[in-house]
Amino acid sequence: MDRTESLIDQFRALPAESDEKRELVAGIRDILADRPDHPVALPFIASVTADPEEYDLARVEATKALRLSPPTDDAHRRRAGDALLTVMRGPDDELVRQYAAMALSPYADDPEVHEAMAAAVLDDEDRLVRDNALAALNHAGPSDDRAEILHRLADDRALGLEAARILKAWGREPAA
Repeated sequence: MDRTESLIDQFRALPAESDEKRELVAGIRDILADRPDHPVALPFIASVTADPEEYDLARVEATKALRLSPPTDDAHRRRAGDALLTVMRGPDDELVRQYAAMALSPYADDPEVHEAMAAAVLDDEDRLVRDNALAALNHAGPSDDRAEILHRLADDRALGLEAARILKAWGREPAA
């Protein structure tokens, strides 16, 4: 049994709310840092991210892994993006949604992820989800679609100034 399988087995053997689960996911996150398409670690991290019954802090660590070590393989990338979309679309813990919003940037070129990012930054009721989605949008970098979202934020009392700053940094003029 390799290290990844050992960590996963330890994770599964723990009680539902054990904080050791978070630590084990962090260990698997380190494995993904070296091998973002790891055939065992990536599906496990994606499943932890998407599972609303899983320990929330382990899910937060899983979203960090998907943000910091996005897969390079298209199928793995889609699986990771789908896990984040599951969190963003579902009624989920606010903290997990905040971290999932932050993790969207590496997947922003996927139309479904772009739509979820736009919905989060424009309409989410949780201010921190909106802030994290805006940070992810910024981190994803300039595109016409992302600039359009920023222009729509121009009159937003909470995020309008940051949207204008990002547009300027991208060499685009904010709406007058």
